[in-house]
Amino acid sequence: MNPTFEEVDKHIQGADLTAIQPGGKHHPAAGATGAVALASICPAYKVVRPFLLLASNTPVLPQRWRDAIKAFIGVVDVICP
Repeated sequence: MNPTFEEVDKHIQGADLTAIQPGGKHHPAAGATGAVALASICPAYKVVRPFLLLASNTPVLPQRWRDAIKAFIGVVDVICP
């Protein structure tokens, strides 16, 4: 699915960004490693994923950049189903 600008904006506007910012419930504490740090990735990724999808289909970006974004999405989608 290729989200529209409006869909991405609505998603980002409705997201609780404080949860993934420093001090938020999904932000890892300083020095966190391994599973603790990994557990913080999925909540943040779910917030930015629609933007990444939009960016990966934006013709103004070079194809190689869009390919890199799509590859990243593919990897993180496996980690954060």
